Amino acid sequence: MNKVYFAILLISLAISGCSDDDDEVLQIENQNPGDFTVTVTETTNSSSLLTWDPAIDPNGDTITYSVFLNGNEIQSQLKVTQFLLDNLSEQTMYTGMIVASDGNNGSSESEFNFTTLGSSNEVMVAWQKSLGGSFDDEAYAILQTADMGYIVAGVTESEDGDVTENNGGKDGWIVKLDAEGNVQWETSLGGTANETIHDIQQTADGGYIVGAFSTSSDGDVVVNNGMRDFWIVKLDASGNIVWRTGAGGGEDDILEAIIETSDGAIVAVGFTSSDTFDVSGQSDAWVVKLDENGELLWETNLGDAQRDVAMSVVETADLGYAFTGSTETEVDKRDVWVVKLDQDGLVEWDRKYGGSENDTANSIQQTPDGGYIIGGASQSENGNVLENKGGSDAFIIKTDVAGNIVWTKSYGGSSSDWITDIKQTNNGGYIAIGSSSSDDFDVENNNGAADFWILRLQANGDMVWQQNLGGQGDDYAFSIQETSDGGFITAGTWYTNIMGNGEGTTGDFNYWVIKLE
Repeated sequence: MNKVYFAILLISLAISGCSDDDDEVLQIENQNPGDFTVTVTETTNSSSLLTWDPAIDPNGDTITYSVFLNGNEIQSQLKVTQFLLDNLSEQTMYTGMIVASDGNNGSSESEFNFTTLGSSNEVMVAWQKSLGGSFDDEAYAILQTADMGYIVAGVTESEDGDVTENNGGKDGWIVKLDAEGNVQWETSLGGTANETIHDIQQTADGGYIVGAFSTSSDGDVVVNNGMRDFWIVKLDASGNIVWRTGAGGGEDDILEAIIETSDGAIVAVGFTSSDTFDVSGQSDAWVVKLDENGELLWETNLGDAQRDVAMSVVETADLGYAFTGSTETEVDKRDVWVVKLDQDGLVEWDRKYGGSENDTANSIQQTPDGGYIIGGASQSENGNVLENKGGSDAFIIKTDVAGNIVWTKSYGGSSSDWITDIKQTNNGGYIAIGSSSSDDFDVENNNGAADFWILRLQANGDMVWQQNLGGQGDDYAFSIQETSDGGFITAGTWYTNIMGNGEGTTGDFNYWVIKLE
C-alpha cells in the first residue's frame, strides 16, 4: 500500500513539474525586429528613392514598415522595402526614418538624410574682387566678420595698387572688406625679409589672430630663431598690432593653421624641422598652444621617421583638438593623417587613410554628429580610396567620433584636382573648394590651366553641383565659408588678365575674392 501511494506521489510531482515547465515555455517574450539599413538613391530636385533591406523578426512575425519624413509619418503598413518620396522642395535637406513593426508592439528603426538637387547646377557670382599690386599677391584665408563684412589674408610682394606699404621682401597682407567687397582698411605685416600669412580668425573681442611664418628679425618681427619661424600676431578690430610672438628652432618651422579656443587661448599647427624639438624624422607635425597674451602654454611635435605635417586644426566638442595633414610612409608616399589630442596636447588616437600612392589632407572640421569631415587629394586607387580618374583627385573622408571611416569620396578628372578647404553647411551637406586642371569626368567647363573648383555635396558626400571659375592662367583657391545669407565667400589667387571670369589683375598673381549667391 505504501509503495502504491509513493508511486502515485512521484507521478503527481512529475506532472506538476512538467506543467510548470510548459507554462514557462509558453511565456515567450516578444523580440523586436532585427536591424536594417536604408539607402537613398535617385535623388532629383523634387524626389528621392528609399530602399532598405528586410528587417528579420526573431519570432517570425509579419513585418510592416512606416515612413517618417522631417518628424511626420507619411506612409504606414508598407509590406515592400522601397518607397519614392516626391513633391519635395529643391536644394533642401530632409531627415527621416523607416520604422519596422511586428504587430506585437515590437519595432526597430533606421534613419536617413539627403539633400535635393537644384534646378540649376551653376552657382551664381554675386560679386568678385581682384586685389593687389604689380607683383605677386596670394590670398590663403577668408572669413565673414561679425559686422557682415570679410577679412582676407595672405602674402604680398607689392607696394602699389591696393597695397600701401611693404616692409621688405614678402609681407603678410590683410584686407578688410565691407559686405559688398569694398576695401575698408588694409595692413602689411613683417620685416625686411619674408613673411607669409596662412590663416586668420576673428577673436571673441572683435579683433583677429593671425597665423604666419617669418624669416625676419626686425620691423614688426621681434626675434627669429633661424630660417622660418612660426609667427603669431594679435590685432585689434582695426588691424593694429596688440602683440606678436615667434616660435621655432634653428631650422624651418612653418605655421599652417590657427584657431582661438573656447578658453580664450590660441592653438597653432604646422610642422617643424628643428632639432630643438627632438624631431623624429625630416619634419614633425607641430602643435603650439598660447594663452590670450601670446605666452607659451605647451607644445608638442608628432611624427615618424620621414616627413609629417599638420595642415588644419579644430577644437573638438570635448575641448580637445584634432588636426589633419599627412604622414610619409616611405619616400614620396604619404597617407592622410588625423590625430586627436586631449586639452593638454596628449595623443588620444591617430588614424591613417589612403592607398599605396600619395594621399594628403588640407582641411578638417568636426561635424555635429561628433565625427569629422576631411578634405584633400589622392593619387591612389586602392586601400581607402575607391577610385582614381587620373593624376590626383579630390579626396573626402567622413569619419565617426573615433576616426573610423563612415564614407569616402573621390572626385576629379584625368588631370590634377584637389581640395584645400571643406566645411559642413547649414543644410547638413558640405561645401568644398580647391583647384582643378581637368575638363572631363566629374569636372566641367575648365577655363584653362588650373581653375577655382567648387563642389557642393549632400550629407552622404554625393555631388549636388560643381563649378569652375577662372581664366586662361593658373587660379588657385584656398578658403571658403558659408555666409549668413546662405551664400558663400571664397578666396585664393589668380593669374589672368587675358580671358576668364575675373575682372583683370594688376600684377602676376592677385588676391581673388568671390561672393557666391
